[in-house]
Amino acid sequence: MNVEKRDRLCTFTEQNDILALAQLAQPVHLRAGAALWSLRIALNALHDRSDEEHRAITEERAAAADPLKSPALGRRQALGGHGDPTGDAILALGLARSNRYADLLGEVLDQLDGVAKHLPSVGDFSPVARIEAAVPAMSPAAADATRLLADRIDGRIRRLIRLGHDRQLVPRIACPGCDTTGLVVRTSPPLDRRVIECFTCGNAWPRAEVLRSVDA
Repeated sequence: MNVEKRDRLCTFTEQNDILALAQLAQPVHLRAGAALWSLRIALNALHDRSDEEHRAITEERAAAADPLKSPALGRRQALGGHGDPTGDAILALGLARSNRYADLLGEVLDQLDGVAKHLPSVGDFSPVARIEAAVPAMSPAAADATRLLADRIDGRIRRLIRLGHDRQLVPRIACPGCDTTGLVVRTSPPLDRRVIECFTCGNAWPRAEVLRSVDA
């Protein structure tokens, strides 16, 4: 992957901004949109880290190759009858170390593109932009699956680059659904698109009905 030539992955064009601001049908769609906003920020941070790592690797290779410019290399030595040591020096240089940030970037972009290609086309935008544009028309189940995928990839990226999560605790306010203090707000989206989620296991928890049926 040529990280030096890659544009910023998740910067919206003006047209895609309009698509992304479409009205979302249900809370599950809002949560999916918020998760994609968080993922976009993580992807941009990963892209920056990949660029930094690429520059560091390039500088390391240049420093390691600097002795090859010595006059002692490229010609037979005057003493001892030894051959030209250039070949040995090149072999000692070895292969460049891998850019783990670029590797993950390529992997998750391929994964997201695999999802986006099954959605209605909205132009030649990034996979995240194409997925987000399709969220308003998704069924609740599809929107929730999109949220789970975005959160899973987002968490993987943030763990690698040690980027903190985007959830902020809402203190002293109980969830209206389960009457338990455990509300968090996702801070990645703009103010008018932020969502508040309940992270307890009360009646408002998405899997509460499943657990009740198991208990029965």
